[in-house]
Amino acid sequence: AIEGTSRLQMSSDNAGGIEVMTLESLTDHEEEGDKLKLSIQGWLDIEWMPQEVHTQMGESAKQTYIRCREAGEDDIASIMTDITDDLFANWATYDKDAFVNAWDIGNYVADYLHQRLGVEECSCHATVFNPDE
Repeated sequence: AIEGTSRLQMSSDNAGGIEVMTLESLTDHEEEGDKLKLSIQGWLDIEWMPQEVHTQMGESAKQTYIRCREAGEDDIASIMTDITDDLFANWATYDKDAFVNAWDIGNYVADYLHQRLGVEECSCHATVFNPDE
């Protein structure tokens, strides 16, 4: 797990008693966004090769994460989907140089956020890059 992870926050959906993980304990949205950006960039640089497009996609994910969190969103699935949708909407910017697609990054974000909470990730991606190491 990533050093400095927070405790898992869970709540019950009244409609079905479904337990959902929330990001309520991650309160510094700018810092978390920076770490997310660096993690995405590091993952892609190691997986493929260092490229500017990795920084650009990480920056997009960071900005979407911060926007979601500042709007009060703390559900991992919703944030993952918003990041994916924003990347997809601007994919022409990344498509020429990217070796992955918007959903690959969205799935990585879900694993990254699960790991930040200190829980087992959904295994959408094999390894989460820790920018603090």
